[in-house]
Amino acid sequence: MKLPRGVSWSGTHRELRYGWGGRFEGAHDVNWHEHVESELVMVQSGRCRIEVAGQNLVGEEGSLFVLPAGLAQFQTTLENTRTIFVGFQAPAKLFNDSARVLPLSLTDPALRWMEQLGDAQLSQPPLSEETSLRLLELLLRRIGEIEVMLGTQAQQHRAVTVAIKHLEQDLAQPLQLGELASQAGVSSSHLGALFAAQCGCSPMLYLQRRRLERACWLLDNPYLRIHEVAAACGYEDVNYFVRLFRQRHGQSPGRWRKARLGRAQET
Repeated sequence: MKLPRGVSWSGTHRELRYGWGGRFEGAHDVNWHEHVESELVMVQSGRCRIEVAGQNLVGEEGSLFVLPAGLAQFQTTLENTRTIFVGFQAPAKLFNDSARVLPLSLTDPALRWMEQLGDAQLSQPPLSEETSLRLLELLLRRIGEIEVMLGTQAQQHRAVTVAIKHLEQDLAQPLQLGELASQAGVSSSHLGALFAAQCGCSPMLYLQRRRLERACWLLDNPYLRIHEVAAACGYEDVNYFVRLFRQRHGQSPGRWRKARLGRAQET
């Protein structure tokens, strides 16, 4: 359940914005989707894995996922799981939304603030706009304190951020490494080294993975033919697309679709 979008900070951080909150409970996966806001997901019980930005992040009770704005994510629910989530916008000087997961003590106040923000509009009476924003600011600052203590603050190089945002604008567009590096303001070799260090793969492999992620989402539409899905993901050669899809997901696009639609009918 997602709650209404809303409010902007009118005090020190005028760009801070509380967007929405809600809860998840179940054993089903959450298919590919993305938000214009950054997102925090706290695991209250169970275990899940979230694939985002070329990473596979695993969390259990007490884990807090940080998920970047504008990037697709897929949640694999490994057992019956309960989470609470919050969407927001924050200036970079206040919060870095690079994808990561960090452990929280079960007595940490951040857990309570997450619950309050997730249920902001369900509280009786509902939290005021000012209270929601103050809680959000406290939560983001607390996460920063925890990461300083743990030494896990992730800093994504600006060139990687620029390159990812450029390719995400249109995953189907023909794209060469040199063009991507030019957009990012670095050489091709330097961009390759940055991606290898921060994403675990080359820029072009990252693009390929994102295209195949998009294909999974498009295959949920039974009215799209396989060659149409391939074209929408930047592959004119449908046989090449099928080969890549099978290498990545272990089965053909057709079998993937059949399995997904079968599960949807069961639920």
